[in-house]
Amino acid sequence: MNSLQMNTLSMNAKPMDSLQINIALNEMTPEQVYDDIEAFFIVNNIDSQQRFKLMLCILESVNNVVQHCPEDAETVTVMLQNHQDNIVIDILDNTKYVKLSAPQKCPEITQPNGRGLWIMEQWMDQIEKQATVLGTHLRLSMQKQPA
Repeated sequence: MNSLQMNTLSMNAKPMDSLQINIALNEMTPEQVYDDIEAFFIVNNIDSQQRFKLMLCILESVNNVVQHCPEDAETVTVMLQNHQDNIVIDILDNTKYVKLSAPQKCPEITQPNGRGLWIMEQWMDQIEKQATVLGTHLRLSMQKQPA
């Protein structure tokens, strides 16, 4: 499904099991990415607090690719999976895998890096990072709140 198809969703739309967005980093705006993912969460009745946390972690992940690997980054693929009990987010990019550990405590405001990783570790139930043939794969998972 592309951005134009996703933008046609209404509040009464049928829930979707998955969504894939291929982001050409030099062409797509953050607003387009946000709008498509937000529509997916709304259609699947994800509550506003969880939507906020999920969205921030997705945007932080994409921003990390752009900020820390600007010469290598061409595309980022974001795949969302709506399961009965959880939301799984796969983020794949074409940059070289770098093993990073989240800080044990939130970095001071004066430190230029690390807060995003720390926030993801606090908010997500599971985080997996691995190298792929084409680059890097980040998987985030969050249990759904009971309705």
